[in-house]
Amino acid sequence: MPITRRNMLGLLSSSTFFLTLAPGAAVSAQLPSDAPMLEFPQGVASGDPQPDGIMLWTRAVPAAETNAPVHLLLQVSSNRDFSALLLQENIQTDADSDYTVRTYIDGLAPDTHYYYRFIGADKSLSRTGRTRTAPAQGQPSKVNLAFVSCQSFEQGYYGSWARMLKEDRAADTADQLQFVLHLGDFIYERCWKERLNGTALSRIVPPFPNGVTTDKNRYAVSLADYRHLYKTYLSDPHLQEARANWPFICIWDDHEFANDNFQGFSTYDDAPVLQAQRKMDANQAWFEFIPAVLNELKTQPAHDFEPQVLGKDEAIQNQAALNSLRIYRKLSWGKYVDIVLTDTRSYRSAPCLPHGLSASMELPLDPVELVSIADAGSAYNEGNPPKTLPFGDGTVPNPAQHRAPGSMLGLEQRDWFLEAIKTSTAPWKLWGNAMPLLPMRLDMSTLPFAGYHDSVFNIDGWAGYPFELSVLMRYLEDENLSGLVSLSGDHHMQGAGTIRQSTTAADAPAVAVDFNVAGISSSPLFEDLIAVAKEDHAGFGPLVYRETENGTEPVWNVSMLSGVLAAFAYGKTGFDTLTDWLGPNSANPGLQYVDTTANGYGLASFDADEMQVQLITMEDCQVPFIEPPGIRHIAKFHLPHWSAGEPPVLDGPNFERAAPFPFKAPSV
Repeated sequence: MPITRRNMLGLLSSSTFFLTLAPGAAVSAQLPSDAPMLEFPQGVASGDPQPDGIMLWTRAVPAAETNAPVHLLLQVSSNRDFSALLLQENIQTDADSDYTVRTYIDGLAPDTHYYYRFIGADKSLSRTGRTRTAPAQGQPSKVNLAFVSCQSFEQGYYGSWARMLKEDRAADTADQLQFVLHLGDFIYERCWKERLNGTALSRIVPPFPNGVTTDKNRYAVSLADYRHLYKTYLSDPHLQEARANWPFICIWDDHEFANDNFQGFSTYDDAPVLQAQRKMDANQAWFEFIPAVLNELKTQPAHDFEPQVLGKDEAIQNQAALNSLRIYRKLSWGKYVDIVLTDTRSYRSAPCLPHGLSASMELPLDPVELVSIADAGSAYNEGNPPKTLPFGDGTVPNPAQHRAPGSMLGLEQRDWFLEAIKTSTAPWKLWGNAMPLLPMRLDMSTLPFAGYHDSVFNIDGWAGYPFELSVLMRYLEDENLSGLVSLSGDHHMQGAGTIRQSTTAADAPAVAVDFNVAGISSSPLFEDLIAVAKEDHAGFGPLVYRETENGTEPVWNVSMLSGVLAAFAYGKTGFDTLTDWLGPNSANPGLQYVDTTANGYGLASFDADEMQVQLITMEDCQVPFIEPPGIRHIAKFHLPHWSAGEPPVLDGPNFERAAPFPFKAPSV
């Protein structure tokens, strides 16, 4: 590999090393005589498997204080007992990278398991990690993966990881997982004083080295703070075990930097504040603790962390922070799957509507019409946007009249994404997408005489960027592209459905499929919804929950799937048969499944012809455990591959164990 400025920066400032395995060659290396004993408190990990290479990771901390560089040996073997070494190399790290090590190994055989470990002086030894390479391009190979999101350390224990490990070890070899797709919120930059439902936190993140404390929470502000979070999260034995057992493919979402952020701006108080240095610090910590193959794939836009001089101008500062690390990239897994990973935070435009605009409707939602007009900006109505927007009983000037259409991806990333899926020859284009594509709208216009308009749930997601989503979906139809499946997270819910060519036209053809996975441990969305309904918007309550003799029962999935009339009727009577008569929700064409009460994970298995997906909902993850918590229910889906020009047909959910109640699948 030629040494470039970029590579050299990685070698010098980020403890990134590039090693080539030479099969059959003699392996020998030794530590310097003064090498310190080491500890490996965060375990080992691997990431982004290639047919001939993979990134290996550890954090090797000297057992005694030292300012000198730390030397350790990396060993790679084809067997667990390391009786036949394939590689043994001396590696160096130091305090500048917080003693993290990122080592890219190439020259490996495709579709092969390898074992690796790191050794310090006096036989100080890391745990053994197991990884595997991807099949060769063009190699027919069944794909088994897990997809996960949102693992707040404070809001729950990692029973999902423990259950996933136990189930996988009991499975037949052919059915075991090959890799894990992590869709973001690996850490949470915020620490809470209590859960959203007012109960105590499951466990506590120790005080930040720097940090800021408010009345409601604490949050990270510096490189030391973000490193502190990764080290705290990776202290969990089940997360460590998962990273040592499977290679991870990771993207980020908002909490790797700041809640509901865009570009280098935080939005804690709903007024964007540029925090360029903080964004760059967050980027560096992610790079140090998440093993990902970035600039090693020569044709990719992704690149290693490069410290930037921020300067004084805000626009330059912001761009410099974004330029410090680029992670959107494409990987392949044999003949059947290309994995396209996007960054939906660093390049997105600001939200299309100011926070609180919906207050005029006395609902915590934004009208679909307002979102569509404001997001499309100057492109609305074929370039003829209105001068005013409806607001309450009157109008206000349209602030987006001369603004460019909103974008979740940014123009450069969007062009790359479209080219990546167009040129893919794999039958399945798997989109690693932090934000759900699923339509999450309330059909408020069906309420007689109320004067409400259909409303959007959470414009922080793709629902707040309908113009670009329609651009992407129309591109699929125009280019006759099939097999695009989005795996998404963020919303702390399980969900599934087909995605239409138009985000608002119910009769538009379906062109893609989205599966949204609940958080590993983060508070389910229902906790947030019910808090809003009980504390701020009582009139919103019947769409969210109903009180029964047996406690609080969720109604939100009825609202999403069958509509607000069905939800009100069910809330008043308890008769779920009414949902068949009054539904489905006309504002959410294609939505087939919602469970906002869930923690859990997703599994996907597929070959050239079909895809099987399981959305697994766990039992209580808020309490410590010895044995992994049980599974509450599994929603199963079957998706045959569809031909170009034909719509995808998603079958499901079909439930193993009890369905989340009340559940009525819409007529599709």
